[in-house]
Amino acid sequence: MTLKDYLLEHDLSSRQFAKMVNRSHPTVLRWITGETEISLRDSYKVLVVTDGLVCPHDFIDEMDSRDFAH
Repeated sequence: MTLKDYLLEHDLSSRQFAKMVNRSHPTVLRWITGETEISLRDSYKVLVVTDGLVCPHDFIDEMDSRDFAH
């Protein structure tokens, strides 16, 4: 599941989620858009906070789809 889908399903804003993982709002937005790679440490935080619903490979898939579109 993508982070964007998770936020929609759980009625969370990216700003609220940023606080949950102790990262800045712009950083979380860049993860969602695939603009930047997420670190291993941060991907683990996301995995834990989302109870395993958003996995590290979900970010890779998002970045791959963004690269393919360009």
